Amino acid sequence: MDVESPRKSRRQGRLRPLVTALVIACAGCSTYIGTTPRSFLRHAKSNPDPNLRYIAYARLGESERYDDDEEKSEAIRTLVTKLEEGREPMATRMVIIRSLGRLGDPRARNAVAKVVNNANAEPMLRVEAYRALGRVGSSEDAMTLVRIMNTDQLEDCRIAAIEGIAALKSRDPRIYDVLIEGMENEDPAIRLQSYRALKYITEKDPGNRPEDWRRALKPELQQAAKPAVAAGNAPAQSPGPR
Repeated sequence: MDVESPRKSRRQGRLRPLVTALVIACAGCSTYIGTTPRSFLRHAKSNPDPNLRYIAYARLGESERYDDDEEKSEAIRTLVTKLEEGREPMATRMVIIRSLGRLGDPRARNAVAKVVNNANAEPMLRVEAYRALGRVGSSEDAMTLVRIMNTDQLEDCRIAAIEGIAALKSRDPRIYDVLIEGMENEDPAIRLQSYRALKYITEKDPGNRPEDWRRALKPELQQAAKPAVAAGNAPAQSPGPR
């Protein structure tokens, strides 16, 4: 024991600087980013670690963390700027769009709409943008999402567009008609999501058969058809006397 103790002491003495250096290095790599919007904003704006920026962007989408509108406004401006710059990795841009949607502020509408209308955007970005547009857009954006619902080649994108339509809660009878048609789609996922959207928008539930919905919404659907009939099939007027 007497012989080993000095050796052990010397080994421990040599290890202490190494342990100290490792502790300092780990402290510099800490994933702690605080608990307030102010700290999240700081990391989102200037942290060189993309993983920590990702976490910060996600936390900025939590509305309950904001104490006042000024903080929330700064967060929205930052998220919009970062999205429009397009410098973040795709996964990070996805979470930025998701946070803008969760905050539900119309000031994010134009930035989100740019992604929605960009046919070359990555599919997963479009999925997030279609959902977010339902939260930050206006009732007029519902027809944009209807077009996407009927034309996008990817099922996930079509379903996200229907989710966006539901979130907008437009009472336009044309939307009802499109969603009833969606209930007849050959894709069961589209049928289910269309049914859910109709229930959410109308706050009714006549069942999962399209004919029952047409019966329940007949007055609205007839009202939607009247302008088209009036414009397209109005009888020609005879010219007046010359």
